[in-house]
Amino acid sequence: MSALKLHLLGAGLAGCMLLGQTAHANQQQATVILSQSCEYMLLNTRGGMVLVKQLDGTTPQAGDTLKGDIVAGDFTNLQNTRDQASMQVWVDLVDPHSSKALSQYGRYCT
Repeated sequence: MSALKLHLLGAGLAGCMLLGQTAHANQQQATVILSQSCEYMLLNTRGGMVLVKQLDGTTPQAGDTLKGDIVAGDFTNLQNTRDQASMQVWVDLVDPHSSKALSQYGRYCT
């Protein structure tokens, strides 16, 4: 194999490895702050407070830890580490300052 082909092959493999890592880059842990009789929940993550709308699955309790890809404006599956139950949610808002998420939760769940 020529040096150019080896270089291109190496670059291609490195690119595939980076894409594989990027696919899991948003995998996060979130702690449930508020989960009431409302379809919306407030979660706390390293990136701030997250407002999600539960679409399917078992409703978690306050204090439960959830794992999954959390990206604002997207659907995702979250898994509860307490009982391994999964749920599908719509990630409505990721708020690094918490005030907007709290306000929206108040509007949706009054």
